This record gives sequence, structure tokens and C-alpha cells, in this order.
Amino acid sequence: MKKLTAILLSVLMLLAAAGHASPSENEPLDKPVTFFGYVMGDFEGSHTADWVSFSSSDPSTVTSYDPLVSTYAAAYYEGRVYGYNYGYTEEGVLIDSFYVMDCKDHSIEFVEGAGSGGEFVYGMAYNYADNTMYALCDEDRPYIASVDLETGALTEKVEIALGSLLGVQTLAIDGEGNFYLLSFSAVNSVLYRLNVTTGAMTAVMQTNMPCFYGQSMTWDHVTDKLYWAHVNERSSVTNGLYEFDLEAGSLSYLGMIGGGMEIMCLFTESAPESAFLRGDINGDGSVDSADALLALRLAMGTVASEGLCIEAGDLDGDGSVTSEEALLILRYAMGLSDTL
Repeated sequence: MKKLTAILLSVLMLLAAAGHASPSENEPLDKPVTFFGYVMGDFEGSHTADWVSFSSSDPSTVTSYDPLVSTYAAAYYEGRVYGYNYGYTEEGVLIDSFYVMDCKDHSIEFVEGAGSGGEFVYGMAYNYADNTMYALCDEDRPYIASVDLETGALTEKVEIALGSLLGVQTLAIDGEGNFYLLSFSAVNSVLYRLNVTTGAMTAVMQTNMPCFYGQSMTWDHVTDKLYWAHVNERSSVTNGLYEFDLEAGSLSYLGMIGGGMEIMCLFTESAPESAFLRGDINGDGSVDSADALLALRLAMGTVASEGLCIEAGDLDGDGSVTSEEALLILRYAMGLSDTL
């Protein structure tokens, strides 16, 4: 092991001595955001029950992954997606299974005996402010619950005070721990901020758009913005990806997703800067040659990702750790670079 470590470090040292330019020197500052989601419905009929990815610069072009039947809610955390798969017995009883999807190869593992206990979950998001996964549950009596990532078990946190509202749709949480919901409406859905202590909701802005089909939102921690995969009806030209401007109280249309897809479980592979120290892959509180070595081994596929902070090594936010990023971490550890 010591010999392998020495060889890998030598490779990194040689790369560092070569003085390669940082990728950020040649790339635009404003990169498109890559989104992922589950296709609940596809008006073109070619991708229903698929996982897909698409870019904020051209949402109409989608890449399809392996299918998974009937998932309404899932959320991303540290290289994995956690969610619920639903079905019904012949008697009409809801049954569910808890699954984990590896974002590298999109392989899915069903956790034996794990599930929501028969509760219907239709929104999920990870809260980096308290390091907890949360779920939006039960359309008739909506409430927020924490999710046990080992068993899928739900623990109710607060019931949502609907007041005169008919219901709420989808869930997103920003980097500061603010919860966002959309009201159920056939005409004008309102974006609300939820008080997770009292269940009270405060209106943030009107969307002037309906919200009654399957919807999903996500907070991207790189752009620090809220996004909405909206769908109205089969022929609607308003179907597509939207970006919220919470300060201005406005929506920007980024384009139709595929041919008008109904997207659930919208997410990006991002985390707040405060959630980890950039470059500190082993999580020991410092950035050193050991982190550079781990980055190179991750890039080569010679070390498992369990127990490592992949996001800390994924400097450009593309979902993977590369040898170029290993070099950047080593240069930073050696004092040859002031930033990561």
C-alpha cells in the first residue's frame, strides 16, 4: 500500500510540476445547470418511467437512464438519490419500498423491509442546515416528516397549516434551511415559505400559473436559486423548466423539458459551500496530499466512495472527481495555489 501511495503521489507531483492551467481559467463563469428527474408522464410517449438528465441551457434535449416504476418523491444527497417506489395490491392498498440510487451508474438498490409505512410521499429534499432528509407527506393532511436514510421510516415533524388552501405541491429547501412549497391551484399557484416549527406558511410570490399535475422543485446550491419543473396539460406551451427570482418575485422560462415531460424528483448534484471544506475529501478538516491521493484514486476507480465527501473533490460540480481536480487539490495542499 505504501508503494502504491508513493507511486500515485509521484504522478501527482509530476502533473503539478508540469504547471497545467486550471480548467476555470478557460471556462465561462456562468455554467449551465445539469438537472435530473423522473419522468412521470411524457406527452411524446418515449420516456415515461425513465430517469433523465437535461441542461438549463437546453432542457428539450434529454438523456435517458434505466427505468424505475412509479416513484413520486426522491432527493439527492452525497452522490445518492433516496426515494420511494409505489404500487397497489389487488385490493387497492398502497404498498411502497425504499430505494437508493447510485448517481454514478444509476444502479438502484431496494432496502429490504424498508419503506414509508404506507404513507404517501410526494416531495423530498435534503436540508443541509440540520443534515436531515425531509419528506412532504399525505395529500389529504399534508405534513413534513424527517426520513431515516437507513430504513426509509418517517417521523412527523409538523402539520402544514393549509387555511383556505386546497393543498400544496412539491418541496424544496435552500442552503439556509428555508422550506418552500407551491399551493395547489388550477389558475394561480403561490410559492410559500414554510415555518417548520409552527406549520404556518408565508406567501413569497404568485406564479400566475396552474399547479395541479405532478410537479417538482429543487434548490441548486451552486447558482443558489430555486427551479421548478412545471407541467400544465398535454398541449400547453408553458410546460417546462422555470427559474425563480425570489427578490424580484418573477419567473424565467428556460425551455420545455423534452417534448413536455411531467417531471418528478427534480434535483441537481449540488451542496452548499458550507456543507464541506472544498478539497477535504477524507473530512478531517484540512486539505493535504492525502486528499489529493484520494481524488486521484477516485478518478481511477481504485477506491470506494463510502465514507468520503465526493462533493469536496468535485470542484467543477459535474458529478465526478477527475485527475485534473486531484492536481488542483495537490497544488493547493503544496501552497502552489491560493484557491480551489
